[in-house]
Amino acid sequence: MTFNDPPLFTPRDLQSYRVFIWWMMGGMFAFAAATILIDGNFVPPAIGWGLTALSVVLMIAAMRSYILFLRLADGLLRKVHVEALAFAFGAGIVAMMGYRLCERLGAPKLDVNDASLVMLLCWIGGQWLGARRYGSSEEQPQ
Repeated sequence: MTFNDPPLFTPRDLQSYRVFIWWMMGGMFAFAAATILIDGNFVPPAIGWGLTALSVVLMIAAMRSYILFLRLADGLLRKVHVEALAFAFGAGIVAMMGYRLCERLGAPKLDVNDASLVMLLCWIGGQWLGARRYGSSEEQPQ
């Protein structure tokens, strides 16, 4: 099952989700570029601030479009995504707090972006699991 042909997505849902994906990809590209350029001292501080602002604005646009997607989605699709968000939030909290204890025991320090990656991967995995669980023909509500 792919996100191009699941029974969970109506054409409007798919379009709304694609808008979110494009905003998020733009935000992540701007974030990566800003990180590389700022950390490498390749740009003056004024440009670094501009890239930071651009990254934040694009990520806010992505967040707004995702909220709009959820508001417009039908109940089943919303359920899949809210369960995926709950799974990701929980995994992120466990990863952050658990690893914080590991750092106190001598593990190398990690950046906040590392926990964000855990949350992002769990969110994607949660969507996939939810789509498989609720998207199969024998599980469809009558």
